[in-house]
Amino acid sequence: MKKRLFNWIWILAFGFVMISCTEGEDMEPDDNQQLTNDLNFPFTLSGDESRYVMEIDGVEVSNYAEILNTLNTDKSISVNMWGPSNDFNFAGFNWIPLGNGTYEAGHDLGPGNGTFGNNLFMMGFVKKEGTKYYAYSAHDYGFLEEERIPESSATVKIITFDGKQTTYNFMNGTFSQFIGTVEGQFAGTFKTKDGKEVKVTKGQFRIVQKLPPGAEEIE
Repeated sequence: MKKRLFNWIWILAFGFVMISCTEGEDMEPDDNQQLTNDLNFPFTLSGDESRYVMEIDGVEVSNYAEILNTLNTDKSISVNMWGPSNDFNFAGFNWIPLGNGTYEAGHDLGPGNGTFGNNLFMMGFVKKEGTKYYAYSAHDYGFLEEERIPESSATVKIITFDGKQTTYNFMNGTFSQFIGTVEGQFAGTFKTKDGKEVKVTKGQFRIVQKLPPGAEEIE
């Protein structure tokens, strides 16, 4: 309950300047490429509680999961995962293409907002014992060559994508947020710049985001 309350407060604060709602572009999935990580495990999450579960070097971690507002809601979603002690910045994947499909870290989504004319590249990160490990790049947008992490990898499979970026009126304000349900699986080898690595296996998330009670969608 506390996480949900914090999440709504964060959304309201972040969304006070409305992000315009546009239809997402169809992004080409990577289903025909050689996958670098094993996603052959059952998906087990259900219900309306947004959460994730994964194993980091064989140790299971589970907590709250959400979709963040970004400047690139027209072509991607960014999944954030809370960690132990309510660590907001514990794990996540930036720039997952919209829609069902299997994608590798480093997937090129083309030019993005906030990139100074550069392209967006899907990347991921996870923490272990306070150290941050990356898949593909240590750069949030992925385009800086010097931030690339050799021999790191991550595979994300979106198995349910039902929703869209939605603009709505709520408590005398206008907001924009992804409303819907997204389910996915993931795994990878995440590394630091100096070559330390962790193995993430059996990762899955289910995110259910609904309009707040009393909100009115703007068509």
